[in-house]
Amino acid sequence: MSSELMSRRKFLVGAGAVAGAASISGLVLAERPSNARAATQLPALPWPYVQLDPDAVGRRSYEIYYTRACAEGTWYSVVEALAPTFPDTWGALPENLFKFGVGGVNSWGTICGTLNGSCAAIAATGADSSLEDALMQYYTETPLPTNGVDKAVRAGWVPAAGPTPVPENVPTSTAHSPLCHASLSQWLLTAGDGGADTKVNTMGGSGMLDRCAKLCYDLSYKTVTLLNAYFADGTKPTVVLDPSVAACKACHSVNVIGKQGCNQCHDQTVTHTSGD
Repeated sequence: MSSELMSRRKFLVGAGAVAGAASISGLVLAERPSNARAATQLPALPWPYVQLDPDAVGRRSYEIYYTRACAEGTWYSVVEALAPTFPDTWGALPENLFKFGVGGVNSWGTICGTLNGSCAAIAATGADSSLEDALMQYYTETPLPTNGVDKAVRAGWVPAAGPTPVPENVPTSTAHSPLCHASLSQWLLTAGDGGADTKVNTMGGSGMLDRCAKLCYDLSYKTVTLLNAYFADGTKPTVVLDPSVAACKACHSVNVIGKQGCNQCHDQTVTHTSGD
């Protein structure tokens, strides 16, 4: 597609397709925290999985966010939960391996850190890649955060990190994109200025931090739910892509990659090449 033919929505300027999964097979770790074993070569992936409590992993993800950010939150909450059962694989990993993912990889606004960490955890188990597709679709098409954290707090959970008391009923928004930039900007527009305190719902404000922490809970909860079902009976989620994907790839299959709805960034009609 030429630059003349390409137009983009004002809000999502320059958004592109994103794919990410971390490969840690055969990784050699020379330095580890005190709670990990001595340096050695890790076994090749995939690594074993055992049924986990999605709420417990989600709560831990929320807590980790406030000290090590989003990607580490969704990644290490799964690692930490599996480590006691599998000390020679999951238990041998250090903390902060996914800290780089903050803000869409070092604040570049690319793939959301919650997806980065979660998809890596799914890939490490050897689960079918349809789980990653389902997680990406959940993130892009679901009003988030779900405020599931509020239910945990009402049930008596007291987070080890984050604000006290935990704010309730944070505004939700639908990202329509896996990008941190697009998702967070959409949420900030939806949430408004936060009332009298204009620093609440701004980049880096307390409202934004609350939103992203609760998003960590949601993505970790969904990840564990998908993994539990898959390893219990082989359940593979059905993912139906936006119709625009097939329509656009009918012409652009050789020069376009992506699975999110094309209309999130491009506003041409299907007959745009004919001048309509």
